[in-house]
Amino acid sequence: MKNTINHIRFSIIFLLILIPVVSYPQDQDSLLEKIRNIDVTLNEAPDSEENLYMNTVSFQSFYDILSPMGEWIQITKEDIDEDLSDGEGEGRFSASYYDDESYLFIWRPNVSEDWKPYSRGKWEYTDHGWLWTSSDSWGNSTYNYGRWWNSPKYGWVWLPGYTWAPAWVRWKVTGDDNFIGWVPLTPKAKWKSETGITDNNYRYTNKEADWVFVDAVTFTGDITPGGVKNASENSALIKSSANITDIKVEDDRIITGGPDVNRIEEKTGKKFGRKKLRFSKGNKNTLIGENDITVPRETFDRSKGEKFQKGKPDKFRKSEKIRKNIRKKKPRNTPPPNRNR
Repeated sequence: MKNTINHIRFSIIFLLILIPVVSYPQDQDSLLEKIRNIDVTLNEAPDSEENLYMNTVSFQSFYDILSPMGEWIQITKEDIDEDLSDGEGEGRFSASYYDDESYLFIWRPNVSEDWKPYSRGKWEYTDHGWLWTSSDSWGNSTYNYGRWWNSPKYGWVWLPGYTWAPAWVRWKVTGDDNFIGWVPLTPKAKWKSETGITDNNYRYTNKEADWVFVDAVTFTGDITPGGVKNASENSALIKSSANITDIKVEDDRIITGGPDVNRIEEKTGKKFGRKKLRFSKGNKNTLIGENDITVPRETFDRSKGEKFQKGKPDKFRKSEKIRKNIRKKKPRNTPPPNRNR
């Protein structure tokens, strides 16, 4: 299947290159650049599995892009398990010993205390399901990759991941379809293409205040903190809501299921066009057209089973557990060999 797709892709690109060379030689370079930067993932199937704790790619691009907009913190897997001690999920991992290779980097954005992920932007309905288009300057990195959680120690933090999805969230909808809520998936939501992520394999219980709820009309437009329901109302909204989380693979695409688009259109009178999703290479802005959306997608340096340089942020702080581990590993002071003789 991949060979066939590659052959078709090569043929199309060859024709696109050939025709302008004959008619418009002066535009050849610009056309080649455009071709290099579109649909770079056309022949790439989604990752069959993603283990956020056993990273096999380099996240150096994330480290470089996000450093000016927040703080990187080096932590252990045990730190995450302690933060997420309540609830269940397939991402659970624990170990009794942590070496340098087990340390992870999480990122904390420079935001106000009342900020929440997925609270500034817009939901677009696409052929990959519900896509979050963010107004946050770091949105292209942190909302389509990795997981968020509200850490008791650090506040909202993000753990990088290498599998792309339109949004990594779980959903709730009230029985009357008047209100829609979502909250980021934590690292306990482990991606497996065979099972996806549903309420059957991910039962983590977020704090009620972590949820973002809006009414159906607000859901159809630009979402800002001012349009989000007050956190004091979340308890009642959660109790009257049903879980509808469903992230799965269809036709080699990760689909983010969520609210029934037909019901939203009925409730609001707003029509959602099912826009086609296209991909560009690198850290570019998301381009929203009338019938399609072009989003940037990372091309990670993968280990392919071999040792490689994973990289790290230029500046970061260490968690207390890491500092304790470092102190434990330091050699104890011992007397000189000839002392007391």
